[in-house]
Amino acid sequence: MHPPQIQVPISARLFRLARHCLIAACAMLFVNSVISQKVSAEALHPHLTNKHRFSVGGYWQESEASLTAVRGNLEPTAVDLSTIGLKDRDFTWMAEYRYRKNPRWQYSASLYRYRQTGDLAAETEFNFDGVEVEVGSELETSLTIDTYIFDAMYTLRRTDRSELTIGGGFHILDNDVVINTRRVVNGNDRPEVERGSASLIAPLPNLRATYLHALSPKLSLSATLGWLSLSYDRYDGDFRYLHLKGEYLVTDALGISAGFQLASVDVQENKERGHNRFDVEFSGLTLGVTYSF
Repeated sequence: MHPPQIQVPISARLFRLARHCLIAACAMLFVNSVISQKVSAEALHPHLTNKHRFSVGGYWQESEASLTAVRGNLEPTAVDLSTIGLKDRDFTWMAEYRYRKNPRWQYSASLYRYRQTGDLAAETEFNFDGVEVEVGSELETSLTIDTYIFDAMYTLRRTDRSELTIGGGFHILDNDVVINTRRVVNGNDRPEVERGSASLIAPLPNLRATYLHALSPKLSLSATLGWLSLSYDRYDGDFRYLHLKGEYLVTDALGISAGFQLASVDVQENKERGHNRFDVEFSGLTLGVTYSF
């Protein structure tokens, strides 16, 4: 008997995304209304003019995941992180470079890196990559998610204190899951070891918009939204992204930032005799350091 598939309703994700957007908009309007400081054209925030910006940091995230690797005629079963011995809270590292070519156009390249390993005795039956896991089997699991992002952004509106950019680019998602299963068969002293794995490299285009507002030459708030839903070739994918951030410049070049980020990716790769599906959502607090000139 197989357990039911684990699914995170899309409507719930859209509701959470809309709620975060509304909170961000209200917060920006409130802060802007209570701060009366005027920023002159001679005191532009450096992020509105600097050509080069480097960022490093990461975020402490809460994770929801549904992972599926169907082979042959086996009934599809999705597993979450706890089922395969992984934590639902962990840290993701990131790095970004942004280049402002002129007042209208800017380009960026980003990398997010997520690694986790775990082990446990299976508490439920499931199958993964053709391997049927029984209750009590010893599992050793690793999950890797690398995300490469390339964007071109156009400045739609700009003032002395703010900038609205829209554009797009593409994500390259490099996901890999390995589940090693050890179980005793027919009373043998040496357990039988089976390996189930699923890899997915998916290039997905995306749309993006960013609004930056300078409260002073030192302090700024920004909100970034990303979205796409697309099916092509053997891939079906959905991508949603939200990042709310506040940044303080310690010097004209060096800044520190903190914020909240939500990223949701649901990608399926259809194969000749089955499919791989990675349906993951990360949300949590971000911390970073920037250097611009």
